[in-house]
Parts: sequence; C-alpha cells; structure tokens
Amino acid sequence: MKTLNLPKKLPIILVAFILVGWGINLASSPDATNSILKVDLNGEITAATTTMMNDALSLAQVQQVRLVIVTMSTPGGEVGAVQNIMNLFDSSNIPICCFVYPTGATAWSGGTYVLMASHLAAMASGTTIGSCQPVSASGEPINESKFLNALTALMVNHAALHSRNETMAELFVTQNNNLGAEKALQFHVIEFVANDIPMLLRNLEGFTLIRFEKLLGAGIWKILPNNQAQNYTYTISFNNISQANIVQYTPGIQTILLNILLNPLVSSILLIAGIFLLFTGIQTPGYGAELAGSICILLALVAFGAIGITLGAVVLFALGAILIIAELKTHIGVLALSGAVCMIIGSLLLFPSSQWLVYYELSQQIQESLVIATAAMASLFSFIAYKAAKARLSKVKTGKEALIGARGIAVKDLNPNGEIRVIGEFWQAKAEDGLIKQGEEVEVVTMEDLVLIVRPVNRKT
Repeated sequence: MKTLNLPKKLPIILVAFILVGWGINLASSPDATNSILKVDLNGEITAATTTMMNDALSLAQVQQVRLVIVTMSTPGGEVGAVQNIMNLFDSSNIPICCFVYPTGATAWSGGTYVLMASHLAAMASGTTIGSCQPVSASGEPINESKFLNALTALMVNHAALHSRNETMAELFVTQNNNLGAEKALQFHVIEFVANDIPMLLRNLEGFTLIRFEKLLGAGIWKILPNNQAQNYTYTISFNNISQANIVQYTPGIQTILLNILLNPLVSSILLIAGIFLLFTGIQTPGYGAELAGSICILLALVAFGAIGITLGAVVLFALGAILIIAELKTHIGVLALSGAVCMIIGSLLLFPSSQWLVYYELSQQIQESLVIATAAMASLFSFIAYKAAKARLSKVKTGKEALIGARGIAVKDLNPNGEIRVIGEFWQAKAEDGLIKQGEEVEVVTMEDLVLIVRPVNRKT
C-alpha cells in the first residue's frame, strides 16, 4: 500500500506561518486608552458566568480600558458562582460599574450581591434589586443561621467596602427587601440612576472614584464630586469618559458550551447516557460505545463541578492524544474519531482563558485554529483507517480466482485447444465454443484442471 510522504519540515513551516499571522494581528490591535468594555450579564448566574466574567476582565486588563460596565438582568444564581464573581470584582484594578438595565430588568438575589461588590452601582428607572435570602435547590428559603449569617455578612461587608448603606444591605438578606431605582438611590444603595449608558457616562464625568484607608488600615471605595476629591492620594478620574469608545464583549464558544453543559437537564442526561453507553460498550466492544460513554461521563463530572473546567479540558486533550496514537497502531477508525472529538471539546472548554489571553480576537483565532486543525487531523486519520480497513477486508486473489475474468491473447489457434498468454504467463487453453484465431483477445471463463476455458471478447454473450 502506498504511503503519503510529507516533508519533514512541513509542521515547522505551518507553525511558523500561523505565528506570523497571529503576530500581525497582535501588532494591529487597537489602542484602547480611552475605551469602556461593556459586558452583558443576562440570565442565571452559573460557573459559565464566572468564566465569562473572568475572560472579560482579562480582556479589559489587556486593552487597558478605563471602565467596565456590566449590564445586569438576572434572577440570581449559584452561591459559589456569585462569590467567585465578587472576588473577581474585589481584585480588579479597573473600576467596575454594575448597571441594572434596561427598564424592567431585575438583579434579584445573586444579582444584588454582585451589584454590591462593584465599584459603582447604577439602575435604570423601572428596575428592581433585592430578595437575597438563600434558597435550596428545590427553591425553599434557607433559614439556618449558619448560611443566613454568612451571606448577610458577605452582603454587609461589601456594602461597607463601597461606602453603601449597610443596614439596607442586611435587610436585603434577612427581610428580602426589594428596591426600585429611585428608592435605591435615596437609601444610598446605588450611586446613579440613568436610563441608558450615554446618560450614565455623562453623570459619571462629574465624579471621581477614590480609595482611602479607615482605622486599622481597611481600604474603602467611595465616589465623590470632582471638587471634593483633590485631597486624596488614590483617585480614578472619569473626565471625558462620555467620549470613550464602548467595546462590546462577546462571549466565545466556550461560554455557550458551558451554558449548555451546566444546564441541569443536559448534565443529568449526559451522566445517564454515559453510564448506559459504558456498560453497552463493555458488553459489545469494538463499536466505540465505551469511548462515547466515557466522554459523556467526563463532561457530566465537569458540569456537576466534580472536576474543574480547566482540568476537564486537560484530561480531554490527553485522552484525545492517547486515542489518536492508539489509532496508529490499530487502524480501526473509531479511535481517531473519538480522539478528535475529545480534543475539539477540550479546546472549546480551555480557550479563551485569562492565562492564555493575549488579545481577544487572537484568542478566538487560536481556538478556531485548534478546532480546524483537530478536525483536519481526524479526517486524515479516518481516511488512513478507512483505507487500511478496506485493504484488510479485501480478499487476496491468487490461482484460479485471479485468472477467472482475466483477459489475454491467443498465441496459437484454439480449435478448440491451443495456447494463450494471460497475466504475463502462457497457459494451455480451450475455446468454449468455436474457433479462436491467433492474436484474438480472449477472456477466461473458468478453469478445468490446468486448462483455461476461454471465449473471444468480441463474441461474448
């Protein structure tokens, strides 16, 4: 069987070509010294939201934006995901403004916690925040003091950190209080009321965000009019911010995939289907059911939080590489396909992330290149496996099987016996019917002992 001989330096050439292309894109990245990053937080807050927010803040850091505006419309979400987002806000050196928007939007429960952790808080008219008492998975309110007191302290401490109403922050949790935009501004839970982002930015231009230390060294954030912020050391000015370029953050395929995986129905189906396929594959090996089941179970474990997203992606990459290497030895086809699926899913889970992010468009190109390269590699291995399987399944024709149907030339007249040359060899032959003259083309019909029974090709019926 012929093999495909590729130049040994081809992989190096391809890698160099890709790196040059990425370098050009990196060099042409826009200057964002006067820009704002707008992030939309819609729907339930989950681990996918945490990943999205981490990516967005990493992008904000790389592009050196002046402000991150998080527009919010959420019923709340998972406690762990909410706390992780609050921690991201706490460690951000770029100011973050949570804006409950548009009119009619809500930031209930976990959304209010996230709002309270932001450097600036704003609401549009007709929006609502509050109802922060924790609930169980079934939706029942949790009244155990251990959980209630912990979340109350979390809310109150962040209200104090940002110079907001600590009493109202406590009532959000203990009494499930709710406030509209005007009341929230009146009770000093938020800093601004605005009906759209341009209005919010115009209002913000008259203020400066300061950070000062209280007794015992506690750092406190506060928003002050520009003329009152001159005596503070650490200040963030918003002069001319209404003229800033607003960059819309667009979640990548990773966030979409995580939103699907973290859906309780999808994760449960993955686990059940994975177990079923695994047992089916054990009983009937060779069809790939056990591999499909293992992948489903691994994705379910990622969805349930049993293993981290990054760890799950690394495991998928490693499994994919092992399966593709095994395909080189076995040539059964299903291993290459399974390996490619593992590597594609792993690449979607892994990119973009903060440790890999250099420039947002660049990270998307890396992700797309990985998917395309993996799909191309899978296609190549599948083609090789198909050819190998076809070669194994095809029967080798020798002796009588190779001669029947073959065509040759009569080297002597056959009347009815004579001699022919077929497949480069001379054989005694017998005409099936009538006379065959020397030089006529003949076809082998059958073989009797060592004599070939033939007939002329131009008289075949």
